[in-house]
Order: sequence, then structure tokens, then C-alpha cells
Amino acid sequence: MPLMPGTRLGAYALTGPIGEGGMGQVWRARDTRLDRDVALKILPDAFVHDADRVARFTREAKTLAALNHPHIAGIYGLEESHGVAALVMELVEGEDLSQRLARGAIPIEEALPIARQVAEALEAAHEQGIVHRDLKPANIKVRPDGAVKVLDFGLAKALDPAGASAANASLSPTITSPAMTAAGIILGTAAYMAPEQARGTMVDRRADLWAFGVVLYEMVTGRRLFDGATVSDTLAAVLTREPDWTMLPSTTPAPIRTLLRRCLAKDRKRRMDSAADARLEIEEALTPGASPALDDAGVQTRVDAAVTSARAEVGRVMRARMAFVAAVALVAVGATAGGMWLATRSAPPPVVQTAIPIPPAAPLGLSPGDRSIAITPDGARIVYMGGESLVGRALDSLDPVSLGTVGGRNPFVSPDGQWVGFVEANRILRKVAITGGPAVTVAQEDGFSRGAVWLPDDTIVFATAAPGTGLQQVAADGGAVTVLTRPDRTQGEEDHAWPEALPGGGAVLFTITSATGDAGAAEIAVLDLATGTHAVVLRGGSHAQYVARRSTGAGPAGYLVYAAGGTLRAVAFDPQTRTTRGTPVPVVPDVVTSVNPPAVGGVQAAVAADGTLAYVRAGAGGTERRTLAWVDRLGRETAFAAPPAEYVQPRLSPDGSRLAVAVFNEDLWVGDVALQTLTRLTFMPGREYFPVWAPDGRRLFFSSDQDGVRNLYAQAADGTGTAERLTTSPNEQYASGVTPDGTRLLFTERSPQTGFDIMQIELAGSRTVTPLVRTPAIEDNGVVSPDGRWLAYQANDSGTVEIYVRPYPDVASGRWQVSTGGGTEPVWARDGRELFYVSPTGALMRVGVESGTPWGARPPTAVLKDGALTPSREGPRYDVSADGQRFLVLRDVPAPDAAPPQLIVIQHFEELLRRLVPGQD
Repeated sequence: MPLMPGTRLGAYALTGPIGEGGMGQVWRARDTRLDRDVALKILPDAFVHDADRVARFTREAKTLAALNHPHIAGIYGLEESHGVAALVMELVEGEDLSQRLARGAIPIEEALPIARQVAEALEAAHEQGIVHRDLKPANIKVRPDGAVKVLDFGLAKALDPAGASAANASLSPTITSPAMTAAGIILGTAAYMAPEQARGTMVDRRADLWAFGVVLYEMVTGRRLFDGATVSDTLAAVLTREPDWTMLPSTTPAPIRTLLRRCLAKDRKRRMDSAADARLEIEEALTPGASPALDDAGVQTRVDAAVTSARAEVGRVMRARMAFVAAVALVAVGATAGGMWLATRSAPPPVVQTAIPIPPAAPLGLSPGDRSIAITPDGARIVYMGGESLVGRALDSLDPVSLGTVGGRNPFVSPDGQWVGFVEANRILRKVAITGGPAVTVAQEDGFSRGAVWLPDDTIVFATAAPGTGLQQVAADGGAVTVLTRPDRTQGEEDHAWPEALPGGGAVLFTITSATGDAGAAEIAVLDLATGTHAVVLRGGSHAQYVARRSTGAGPAGYLVYAAGGTLRAVAFDPQTRTTRGTPVPVVPDVVTSVNPPAVGGVQAAVAADGTLAYVRAGAGGTERRTLAWVDRLGRETAFAAPPAEYVQPRLSPDGSRLAVAVFNEDLWVGDVALQTLTRLTFMPGREYFPVWAPDGRRLFFSSDQDGVRNLYAQAADGTGTAERLTTSPNEQYASGVTPDGTRLLFTERSPQTGFDIMQIELAGSRTVTPLVRTPAIEDNGVVSPDGRWLAYQANDSGTVEIYVRPYPDVASGRWQVSTGGGTEPVWARDGRELFYVSPTGALMRVGVESGTPWGARPPTAVLKDGALTPSREGPRYDVSADGQRFLVLRDVPAPDAAPPQLIVIQHFEELLRRLVPGQD
């Protein structure tokens, strides 16, 4: 019968759902006979109709009910009513340990009392011959008063079909056994399974001690000990990977280190086999004056590190072998959302959550103002920024595949899944085959990308940060660009961003950002492409995406999923009437959203047409923090003692004694190179970028958007006086260089007609602005040689961004290509004998400049190897010392206590929405 609040099962009145898992739905209920609240676990239908299983479960439940311990949630009885069977259990208030761990590692002084109580629960159960079999954080509740209750003791065995325990206990990554799919039985969780469970052999209490060790390790480190892209990978990790003991906090007491090593011995003959012993070890650690923590640099740690390294290659081989072993399991990994652990049921498809491992060689690139991930419509493949290029990753593959791009902001996928659209750093909209290959230019964008969507009619709707335009449209094969919307400044609109398609492609969702800069003031609107009109459908959120409802029933046909306050929220939505119904609810917490600036409103999440969700868990990358370093021509590196910040565009003064650097979305800072100190220079209301030193070192030229559009300014380098505005233009301008005599400032200007051009302004007199290189191609980063004879710059008129040189000031009298295979960010040596640039692989290249006329140069050679230079959002990422022997470069540094980047995929996300979102029927 259908269950809802008020339904009676015997003496129990249901008051509200608590959660749902493979062992059944869990409801809060009122015991009308004893006048107390209880938890009812509604058992699967297939279970109820199997008389043998009911009888066996009743026998097992009697044994479980005999467990009477303060740290074990009690079982009160079995209730059957109207064809529904429910296990009546103690209702435990508070959050479970998985919810607590979502906030990070637990301090030792808090973790050990929790672990001691869990050990006491295991000790009591084992004394009665009961093995938990599925100990994991989600089954450990911590009440508000600090008391711990372990849930679901022995239910994995009790619910298992007769005779299946030994064979099927291995099929447990919250895995559903093939023989038990109809009943939705869950036997365990792969990340916490003992090696013997993974192999499908007999299980005894030592499996619980293993799981206890895994949980304790996760509590004190904040990291999952065994994890993988697939269940096969996770099982292989359990069987082959050794724990990284260096991850333990330095404050971990020696008895706890010993306890963990004994609990996590893969050979169960060498494993701790007594929960009482575990409890005693913890009590010893909690005793004042307990033995100190081992030094992580000690002998044992070094041995562990050597063993881990030696086994790494073996692990790769074993993963392939274990894939066959694990393939017998039907994967149904539960998903944590809104504080509830969701897993498989008998009828609906299972909600499957998978963490995608990111190779260290190609880390997940998260630009604060972009969305760095995309997903194919069928949900089978994800695309993301890996290192400096886009990569594709099939969910059934172990390795990502490079798409061959250089950069690639805001990727999106064509409706047929065959193409990936993206925007290069120089604001060119391009596309590349999903399998990789040469990229094809689609259009020149008029500002920083703010998302794009590929519609079924083979057009692309995109958005930029340009102040005069909102949504724009272009054919996927290229052609004229049509402006669809423009922000209404009179209504407080700042921009239109993040277009996403509604079914059929006749309308698109988009975000209206607020001129106040308040992310909470953003609105979600729908644009009708046929009429050109749009209407707001939701306030207080951004970057909405549509998820179709696939289950049957009345009510709206789907959901809007959108970003608000660092979470994904959802509300029922009908795309035909374009109206919402019910109250929005949080569905996925801790999702990475735009932080610089937050009003941009983007979210690192993408939904496929089949309902699969890919997102980046918050804290995975954190705020991009950098420091500075010196690197000499031999690659030897010396730190520059500047505190970590979001540095961009480091520029050395002409004599090399001082440094100017921009901090992303903030101000300019200057410093003394010898003292390695930095002091804030600008205090303007806008954001300042692209510092350029005057030849005498007395002034700095730069770009600022304090009046809404980036124009050019000058400021005394010692911070005295106020900033002087040099230009007033509706076009964005970026300072790039000064002529050696200090009379002209070079800059890049973005014009509506020709895109990015190299311009110059006279710094005295009338301040006349004249073009230097203006073509339909992209020209950027113009710098004049120290002798004033040559202009070096980058341009893409060949289809690839390359470095070129022209005579200066007579730029029309010649042109020579300097780079080969791509290049950006030209910088002259102070003596003019060398020209440096950055290759697409992140190497620093050198070109020897020959004296004389016309231009002469030797072939480029690498000064610093591939990957030597940190990717930069915009502008130069390095500079050259006055003597030409060292390079000042940017270096990424991890945020304090930041976890590695984590890309999560949730399959059958729509099923999770169906359970959580109100107002559907």
C-alpha cells in the first residue's frame, strides 16, 4: 500500500520519512501503545512475499533484538500490516558520521571518544556471535549529547537469502547482489569492505575490525582510505593499496597508529581480531601521559612509503585483474544528498555515485569565473579541464583522453555527443571532436565567456561578460553572430549569463545577474527564441539546468536544478507552462560555485539529458592561491617569500629591484625584490590589472574597471598621489608595454568591429590613440624591444596563436613569425638579444635575436621544460631578471587543509530528485 504521513502499520503511525537505502525505506513513526517515537525500516516487497526468507529473518531478528547495549541502536520487533513488513527500531536523533565527515577531518580529541564507543558496540555484538558486516560512517550516529549509536547491526546477514551470505558478502560497495536485485538488498560498502569480503570468502568478526580501522583512518585524516572511479577500482584498491600513513595527523598517539596498522592488515591472520583490544588501545591513547605520536619522518614511515611506492605498479596490474572479479557485482553505489544516504530500490533505477580520480599529471582546472566541466547527453562521458587542455573521460574507462586543445574554458557538448564546444583564453569560440583532433573556429566572442549551449537546430547560444550584450547566437559551423538579449541597466541588471536548453531547443534558461554584485539577487529567466521575449521564473538562484522527470505520474514534467549559497537546489518545473511548483529544496551540498566574483553565478555542475549529474565537490580545488619563485636557466628554483594570494601578471621594474603584481579581482601590489616584501599600491573601487613599469621606474601604468569598463590609468610607483585616468573608452583596454623612451604606452583594445587589436597612446600632450596592428584576427600582448626597433606580439591569423615581430614604429613594413607550434606572452630580455615566449605545453622558449636590419633570429629553443610555467587566466605569467639569468614565475600552492580535486558523477540523479523535491504531484 502507498505510504505517507498518517498511514498506520499496526500500532505505529507514520509521521515522516527519514531516509531510504537498499535495505528499505526508513520512516519516523509514533508507537501509539507505548507513546514513544520509533524508526520503522520498511522491508522490500520481494522479501515480504518470500515465506522462507520471512521465517529466516524472524529467527535472525530475535538474535539481533537480544543486543542490549548503550551504543547499539535497539530492535524492538517486526510489524506486518496490510502486506507491509517493517522492522521496528530505536529512533536515534543526531547526524551520522558521514554527515560529520563531510565537513572535514575530526580532531583526535573528538574522534577517539567516538571510536571507543564504536569499539564497545562491536565488542558487545561479537561476544554474542553477531558480526555487523556493513560498518561505515553512515551507520554510526552521534547524538547531540556525544553518545554514539551503531545502526543496522547484522541486518546484512539477516536480510540475505538463506545460504547466500558467504557467496554474496563480497558484492557490497553498497552493492546489490545479482541474485537479490529485485529485493534491493545491500550487503555492505566497497570502500569499507575487508579483503576477504572483496574476494567473496567467509566473513567473521575480523571484517568488522577492518571496517573499524577504515572508519577511524577517515575520521582523523578526513580522507576516504580506499576510493576509485568504479566499484572495480575500489575493490582493487582494497586488495592492493597500502594506507598512506603519512596522512595521519602529527598529533596521532602511538597506540592509535599501532591500532590502525593492526586493524588494516590485509591478511586477516595478522589482523587484530578483538574489539576489546581495540577499545583498550583507544583508552590507553586517551589516558593522560600516553605515549607520544610517532614522528612521520621516522623509520616506520619511511618503510611504509617505500612499500607504497613499490606496490604502485603492482596495483595497476591488479586493478585489471580485479575488474573481472568485481564484474560479477551489479554496481549500485548510494549517493549522499541533503544529509540522506540514498541507494537502490526494487523498482526505480539505483542512484549511483562515483568519484572520478584525477591524475596528478593533469589536475582538474577550476577557474573561478568559468564552468570547467561538461557531460555528453547520454551521460556516458565527461569533459573537463585537465592541466592545460580539455580531456574526455568515459565513465567505463580508467584513463582520460586529451582532446588536443590549448586551454578550453566553459566546455559544452553538442546534442549528438560528437562535438565539444569551448572558448580559448583569447575569447575565440571553437569546437573539437569528442575524440580529439584539430579545433575549428566558430566565432569571436566579445568578452570573457559566461557559458554556452549547443541547441538541436545546430546553433550555439553563448554569453559573455561584455557590458553591452547578453545572450548571443551563432551557427555551429560559424557565421554572423546575432544578439538575443541585452541587460536592462534601468532594472538593475548587470549581465545575462549561463544559457542552458529546455526540451526541444525552442527556449533557453539563463541567469540575470544583479548590478549590486549580490549573488543572492540573481534571477533565473527563460528566453523564448521564437518571440525573443523572456520572463523570470525564479529569484535568488543562478545557472539553472533542466532535468526531465522520467517516472510516471501527474504533476510537472521535471525540475530546475540551480546554484544558491554553495549548494545545488531543486524545484519542480513544467517546461510547457514555464512555471515552478512547490518549495525549492537543497539536493546536493558543497558544490563549487563562482567565487571571483561571486555575482557571476556559475556552478561547477552539468546535467546530461539522461539525468546524470557531474559536479565538483566544494573544497576540491578551493580558491586558487599562488606564490612567486625564481627559476634559473638550469631549472633550479628559489622561493620568493611572498604570502600566498591569487597573483597574476608579475612585472619587474627596468632595473630589476622592484616587483609589481596584480591580485586577481583586487588591486596592484608593489614590492622590494631584495627584501621580498609586498605593499598594496592601489585602493580604487574597481579591479586593477596588467601593471607596466615606466622606463624610469617612477610610474606604473595599468588597467582598471572602477567605472565599469577597463580603461588605462597611471599611478606613482611609490603610492603617492592619486591614480590618473589616461583613456575614456567604451572598449576594454589592457596595458602591455611602454616604449623605451617612455613616450607611448602600448595596450590591447577589444573593439566590436575587429576584436582584439594592438594600440598605442601618446603619454604627453593630447594623448592621441592610434592603432598599431588592427585586423579581424586576435592581436594581443604587444611589447617593444629595448632598442625601440621591434614590436613583438601574439596573433591567431594562421589559426594558431603564434608570436610575431614587426618593425616599430613602421609596423606595416614587415612581419616575421617567431614561434613554431604556438606561442603566447612575448617578453624581451633587457639587453634585447633574446625574446622569450610560452609554448602551448607550458615551456619557456628562447629566440636569439640577431643584430642588424632586417629582422633576424635563430630557431626557438626551450629554456625551461614543458609544464614549467603555471597556467594563467590572462596576461603574462612570468618576467625576466635584469641580467637575463633568472625568471620570476607564478607557482600554485594548495589551500590549507584542502582536499584534492574531486569530480563526482551521480547517475539516475532524477530518481534522487523524485524523492526529495516537493510539489510534484
